[in-house]
Amino acid sequence: MSAALAALEAALQDNVSLMEALLEQKEYDEALQCMDERLALIDSLVQLARVEPTQRQPAAILAAAHAIEDARLQALAASHHQIVFKQLAQVGKANKAGQAYRVNSKEF
Repeated sequence: MSAALAALEAALQDNVSLMEALLEQKEYDEALQCMDERLALIDSLVQLARVEPTQRQPAAILAAAHAIEDARLQALAASHHQIVFKQLAQVGKANKAGQAYRVNSKEF
C-alpha cells in the first residue's frame, strides 16, 4: 500500500469517527460538512486509482470496506432524521393545539 493510499485510509477512518460523534452530539450542520469532506476523500481515492494503476486493487479493497461503513452511517443518519422529524411533528401538533386554545379562549 502506498503512502498516499494509507493517508486516505486514515483520513476516511477519522472522517467516520468524527461523523459518528457529530451525529451523536446532534451537530447536524457539522455532520453535513463532514459528509462533504467524505465525498472529497472518496474522489481522491478514485483519482489515485486512475493515476497509479498499481494502487487499483488496494484502492478497490479500501472502497469496498468503506462502502459497508457508508451503509452503516446511512442507517445512523436515517435514524437521526426520523428523530428530528418526530420532534418537528410534535412541535407542529403543539402549535395547532395552542392556536385552538387561543381561538377557544377568546369565545369565553
